[in-house]
Amino acid sequence: MNRTPAGHHVGVHSSDEEFLAVLVPFLREGIAAEDEPDPLAVVPARKLVLLRDALGPDARRVDLRESTRWYSGTPANGLAVALDYYAAHAGPTGRIHMTGEPVWDGRSARQTAEWTRYEALVTDLFTPYPLTAMCLYDTRIAPPAVIDAARRTHPTQLDRQGVHTAPEFTEPAVYVTQDLAPLPAPPPEALALGLAGDMTAAHRFAAQQAKSRGMAPEPADRFGEAVSGATGYAAAQGLDSAHLLLWSTRERIVCEVRTPRGRITDPFLGFRPPGPEPRPEDGLWRTRQICEFVDLRSEHATGGGWTIRMETALTATG
Repeated sequence: MNRTPAGHHVGVHSSDEEFLAVLVPFLREGIAAEDEPDPLAVVPARKLVLLRDALGPDARRVDLRESTRWYSGTPANGLAVALDYYAAHAGPTGRIHMTGEPVWDGRSARQTAEWTRYEALVTDLFTPYPLTAMCLYDTRIAPPAVIDAARRTHPTQLDRQGVHTAPEFTEPAVYVTQDLAPLPAPPPEALALGLAGDMTAAHRFAAQQAKSRGMAPEPADRFGEAVSGATGYAAAQGLDSAHLLLWSTRERIVCEVRTPRGRITDPFLGFRPPGPEPRPEDGLWRTRQICEFVDLRSEHATGGGWTIRMETALTATG
């Protein structure tokens, strides 16, 4: 059954004047709501100045944050920040107005693609919650492909005339899976480890290999923890064997877990934080917090096994 999408608007603008015309009424709506705390606005530093001037005395009623601090790290890190903020600040009814403008400068094509997938996840994850969120996109800054993706990952758009259904909106699970390509083959020099019975060996193997390749001990242990999130998920699915492949470049380290059977059908696996009741995928939340990229693939044939590939920066010792 389809759920009613969350109040997750896109606010596309092409000038400072249009930025204010979209955002100021949104924030004042949150300020005026009797059952809500002060709204949150996360925007670039230059726009914070514009916003304070436009709001006047009402600026004291808005939690103003700077974008580069909020949107640091990976999309999974950004999601954790947003969820923590919501849990700490939402009113008794769960209502709050939250808005933010992601940072696009300095991101690679792959990083940008991950952030656009994150927007689809936000729509899916926050659907049960009564918050009102708006993501801001400046056509002077965001690449055209990002603007196009924003129109597809948000169920509604907000402009001077109000809220409208986004005609290009694509269901989140469809959006994040429609362009998935097979993962590139591991290099010939990738180290292999077979796991049979003792799935905990993955943690030790990944951590030791990370250290031997130049990663400092603490992040190496975290990388091992990330890999154990994948093998832990396999064990929770009733699998007692898996195959690990690990390799690195001068700057990156990659490890993948392959299973002989089973399928991954949830495209958002590991993006939902652990709750009061334990779930098989809880360890993958930590995996996504540690690794910059986590790719999931299942074989086309039913029961043909799945792969979780984890990649992050190879931090130099010292």
